Amino acid sequence: MRNAVARMAELHAMHLSNLLSTDLILPTIGARSKAEVLETLAAHVESARPHIDRRVLEQALHERERQSTTALENGVAVPHVRLAHLPSPLAVLARAVTGIDCGAADGRPTQLFLLLIVAAEQPGSHLKLLASAARLLSDPSCRSGLLEAPSAAEILGVVRAHELRSQRRAA
Repeated sequence: MRNAVARMAELHAMHLSNLLSTDLILPTIGARSKAEVLETLAAHVESARPHIDRRVLEQALHERERQSTTALENGVAVPHVRLAHLPSPLAVLARAVTGIDCGAADGRPTQLFLLLIVAAEQPGSHLKLLASAARLLSDPSCRSGLLEAPSAAEILGVVRAHELRSQRRAA
């Protein structure tokens, strides 16, 4: 019983919806390149969470992309970085309606960007969040819902609904 409770608590803790709020969702970004997307995300994080320095975040994001692209298939990218002394993980979800060439393996333009930021001191949480993001964004109906939702609140609702559906399947 205790293991089941611990497993459920861990599953709940890794839900992206626990890291997102409507102020961390950008229903439309006007960026035209991957570099502009990263800069837009960093600037938005700083405006929503002033304790995070935009320049530090932007530099970390660009460095991560130089190592290898975070663009996945099916119009999804999951830029992710670790920052020192971050009090808690953070996620930002952004949508580029027209799509941006980010070097995805399938050659498709990227429309959904899920930025994940975790504390450098807790690298394990980084992997768990990436796995959670991959599960969520690999679902075609979730991706469609995220692209069709008209507002930040409705985008967050899509994330929550798909996480709940996944949680029920795992139980």
